[in-house]
Amino acid sequence: MTSTPVPIFRWSGAFWGFLEQDRLYDRYGRQTGWVEPVPGRGPDVFDLTGRFLGELFGRHYVMRHALREEPVHRTPRVRTLHPAPPDPAPARDPRTPIEDWT
Repeated sequence: MTSTPVPIFRWSGAFWGFLEQDRLYDRYGRQTGWVEPVPGRGPDVFDLTGRFLGELFGRHYVMRHALREEPVHRTPRVRTLHPAPPDPAPARDPRTPIEDWT
């Protein structure tokens, strides 16, 4: 079973990379992190060293809430390469900043 990659954008609207299953890849198909589900809110996103990057926000953004405590670092993971990254998604219009989110 294959899954459709979900594009990830910067808040400015630029295409950054994509999610496939529970893995986060940059635009070139290099794994940069992973996603862990969290009951009651968006999943948490970690880089390959186990450092918290933020929450998956609106399905297409990774954001950090300024008032949220950072979760415990996770065990580092080994990088995998995506066999063929999808074509880059077109840029989106910039989003309006949201208070307490970066």
